[in-house]
Amino acid sequence: TLIQSYFNIVKRTIVDMVPKAVMLNLVSYAKEELQRELLQELYKAEVLDELLKESDYTQQRRKECKKMIEALQRADEVNLL
Repeated sequence: TLIQSYFNIVKRTIVDMVPKAVMLNLVSYAKEELQRELLQELYKAEVLDELLKESDYTQQRRKECKKMIEALQRADEVNLL
């Protein structure tokens, strides 16, 4: 009958939606908890200093770039003479 067909459709829809809703809630909760834990660990002073520290490569590259800028500025001064 039409009512039985309707209830079968509703039943299948609920059977499909319940696991999705459960997973959505579990994933959302896990995401929020993970983010909270990570931020707590990240904002500790000793960890923050280590994270903000430049790598040796970056420090070396910065020195090279400063030297290049100085050389280009000197060359520009000579060019203006």
